[in-house]
Amino acid sequence: MVDSVIFASPLFLFVFLPAVLLAYAVAPAGLSSWVVLAASILFYAWGAPTFVVVVLASALLDLAVVRLMASARAPAVRRALATLGVAANLSVLGYFKYANFTAETARHVGEAWLSLHVPKLAPVALPIGVSFITFEKITYVVDVYRGVGKPARRVRDYLLYVFLFPKLLAGPIVKYHDIEQQLGARPKSRDDLTAGLVRFALGLAKKVFLADPMGELSDAIFAPGLPVGFRLAWLGAIAFSLQIFFDFSGYSDMAIGLAKMLGFRLLENFDRPYLAVGFGDFWRRWHISLSTWIRDYLYIPLGGDRVPPARVYANLWICFLASGLWHGAAWTFVVWGAYHGLFLTLDRLFLKRWLSRVPRALGVAWTFLAVTVGWVLFRSPTIASALDYLATLASPGRGSSRLVLVTADLRATLVLGLVVCFWPLLGRSSEAGTKPPLDRRFSTASLAAATGLFVLAVARTTAASFHPFLYFRF
Repeated sequence: MVDSVIFASPLFLFVFLPAVLLAYAVAPAGLSSWVVLAASILFYAWGAPTFVVVVLASALLDLAVVRLMASARAPAVRRALATLGVAANLSVLGYFKYANFTAETARHVGEAWLSLHVPKLAPVALPIGVSFITFEKITYVVDVYRGVGKPARRVRDYLLYVFLFPKLLAGPIVKYHDIEQQLGARPKSRDDLTAGLVRFALGLAKKVFLADPMGELSDAIFAPGLPVGFRLAWLGAIAFSLQIFFDFSGYSDMAIGLAKMLGFRLLENFDRPYLAVGFGDFWRRWHISLSTWIRDYLYIPLGGDRVPPARVYANLWICFLASGLWHGAAWTFVVWGAYHGLFLTLDRLFLKRWLSRVPRALGVAWTFLAVTVGWVLFRSPTIASALDYLATLASPGRGSSRLVLVTADLRATLVLGLVVCFWPLLGRSSEAGTKPPLDRRFSTASLAAATGLFVLAVARTTAASFHPFLYFRF
């Protein structure tokens, strides 16, 4: 069921998307948003038929809480209603995403430390996109409470915001007030359709030509069994760094392109993150919608930079421990968050000043390697396996007893991925290059190139084994 809602699946590409675009094109202006809403609910119900009811009920609760909050005059009542709205959303996320993790942790602690028998909890299925949906719904409640946004004028507008299918499963995380004006009737433009198709084709190409081959390589090297050696371990770590970037940024490109075809403009989610110098710069470029969310709804409420330095560092750790846990219900993600919290703290203490004094290329290389080491924690199934892998990365003399076929195609793909990530460093400016454009006309040649890329990518998806998007599990 989940495979059917993947943007690269034949059912989506050749049935769902053409039908939605046709219905949207012929629908009167007053009905176009209804068409998108119906398509979005169908899209999610097809992949998560049970959870769609939970999301609908939760969205209606948001609307009721926010309208009561907007009409309340007493600050204490408004605060209580906002707390209720946030708590209700976090309860949904906590149950579906963390019930298994919490129960397993309690069971291990009880048996290992207290000699207690704790029965296993029946597995709770993790609905796709639950983290992204929850965070967006929280922004709506909090922004109205803060006076940054206004209550939705129509139930349809809020449901469309929640269910809009291009960004539903893996973001970008969108704030309601940023998209509010687009939820009504939107002008239909051939230029929007063209720009959206080009952006979608670029994202699909990233996924199938770069992310998926690097995923095959990293999966083979990270697979449990015989130990890997120093060279193979670094090859696997770099392959995963490329995989997760091209996989997630490719999804974001596809989401932004799909939204553009339907008249919506979503904010960018990546800005050449592997050109970052330091971890602070990295998080200004990587998963921008999440890092912005953490800043606005967690870091600043904790005091942000307005508190003494010790509190600032504690706030950074809290934020990135939460970020790690948001990515997955496992201790490896918590440690990954702590790793980033540590380097963000070191950035403020001395690393940022030190990196500003070295050549930019050296700062970029150092940051990429440090981030890559962190990705080992993110990719490993357990902390023990992560520590063993990290020990191998630090052991130049360690050989490998695992046979991994690194074909010429995989080598070429790895080199191509590195060139795509770092080519601006070779130009006149370290920030050369532009983001894929959405608001300009395209020449016949560029449209033909995008069409050719799209055809080749679709052919690849039908011929090769399918790889789900990594961030669907979050």
